[in-house]
Amino acid sequence: MLKLLLALLALGIGAGLFLVELLRRLNAVSQVSPGWPEPSLARLKRFVGEVLFQRKIIRHRPLAGWAHALVFWAFLAFALETLNHLSQALPFLPYGFLPRHGWFHTIFQGIVGAFAWAALGGILYLFVRRFILRPAPLGKKLSWESGVVAFFIATLMVTYLLKYHDPGLYGVGTQAGPTVWWIHTLTLCAFMALIPRSKHLHLVLGPLGVYMRNETMGHMQPLDFENEETGAHLLSDLARKDALAAFACVECGRCMEHCPATQTGKALDPKQLVLRVRGGLLDEATQAAVSDTVIPQDWLWQCTTCGSCALQCPTGNDQPLLIQELRRGLVSEGEFPATFRTFFDNLERSGNPWRYQSAEAVKFIRELDLPMADGSQKVLYWMGCMARYDESYRKVALDFVRILRAAGVDFGVLVNEKCTGDAARRAGNEMAFQELAMENAALINEIGPSTIVSTCPHCIKTLEEYKDLAPELRLGAVPIVHHSAFIKDLVQHGHIELKPDAQFDGAAVTYHDACYLSRYIGQEVIDAPRDLLRFS
Repeated sequence: MLKLLLALLALGIGAGLFLVELLRRLNAVSQVSPGWPEPSLARLKRFVGEVLFQRKIIRHRPLAGWAHALVFWAFLAFALETLNHLSQALPFLPYGFLPRHGWFHTIFQGIVGAFAWAALGGILYLFVRRFILRPAPLGKKLSWESGVVAFFIATLMVTYLLKYHDPGLYGVGTQAGPTVWWIHTLTLCAFMALIPRSKHLHLVLGPLGVYMRNETMGHMQPLDFENEETGAHLLSDLARKDALAAFACVECGRCMEHCPATQTGKALDPKQLVLRVRGGLLDEATQAAVSDTVIPQDWLWQCTTCGSCALQCPTGNDQPLLIQELRRGLVSEGEFPATFRTFFDNLERSGNPWRYQSAEAVKFIRELDLPMADGSQKVLYWMGCMARYDESYRKVALDFVRILRAAGVDFGVLVNEKCTGDAARRAGNEMAFQELAMENAALINEIGPSTIVSTCPHCIKTLEEYKDLAPELRLGAVPIVHHSAFIKDLVQHGHIELKPDAQFDGAAVTYHDACYLSRYIGQEVIDAPRDLLRFS
């Protein structure tokens, strides 16, 4: 009976400290804007792949990823064994509730034992990596928490192996069994108490962060100006999924390792951005202005929104989306770099970022003798500002038009097309974006194309966002595709034939994936250009 009382006391202290700190953090999450993403099959599939199979962690850092995965899978395998272990505190279950003999015992303990050894190897590698190898993304400061957690995990694995496997093999007699049991139990209780106070809260919140992440990376909801929505100004304006993901941050440094701003010496640090949000929420600073008070304002303007950090994050953080929400709040208050004023004015007055007159685009369109979209064509070629005004990029438009004509595609272009508003939206000027979007969406809706194709990745991403802004304009069913995917489809259906070029025979070709194609749009436009190169 004494064993039971002492075990309950230890578990009560460990579980109590765990719950108190966990509830404190969940309460902080509850202080921000309400609302959760809708459940979906896509989210469930991502959860299975990234959490249960550790796909992202292994892919981005194979050695550390496999080590982490082995520890994670060991904890899953230990779930039933841990309950069996704790049940041994009951006077009537001195050996637990699981069979001690027979096929189930042999198979189950064999599997758990194998995972225990795997976890020991994994945690040893992670310890060496953090405290001896010390790669730059982990930061200069040594983390005592990581050392303690590594010790706890190793202790749990070793005590399991000592107690539940052949004592003679490991040199532990039966008299040492109770001591080993208590070491295992007290370590488990101490681990529980530490989890919510450290980055290891990701064990609980990380899977939720992955599940809650937007199905489409960087997906921005339009602001409702009639209801006086102006973006994020305070921590309380952030979405709950962002607050949850901040507490799930594992501080692995993947984001800063791949951030072009950080890697080129700028002040922006996507890891510290998330940690500052977390710190502000814990300090109950939800009514404090985020820019400068929590996050330096210059960080917000250094982000290129390339999405590399969000793609790398294993716990669901989307720093570019968070930054764009904060930019919207700043722009609504008139706080933005002085150089942006000219850019915003150009968009509002000329419909393009450089204040070119539309007559220049009309002249180029007529020189190419491009058909004007009038509703009779099935395909709308959305040219974008670069193809309409930039001399070097016009070559891309010219080549694509030649392919369309060679394939006999019935297409048209909009003479009065304006900038999609992509740059305005990424910079935080939601008002300018929505004005441009509504004008363009109305033009598209008027001609009713079956397909929209563009050579500009940013245009494709932003045109997709029109569907949220103007559902009444019936754009939702219209596919918006990149020209590489469109050309691939033409080749596969025999509308055009690619002829091999002798100068490229056997040559190694380097292809650059645009950020807004590979990260924001998806696998189709990653494969299409490569397939075309293989076809030729």
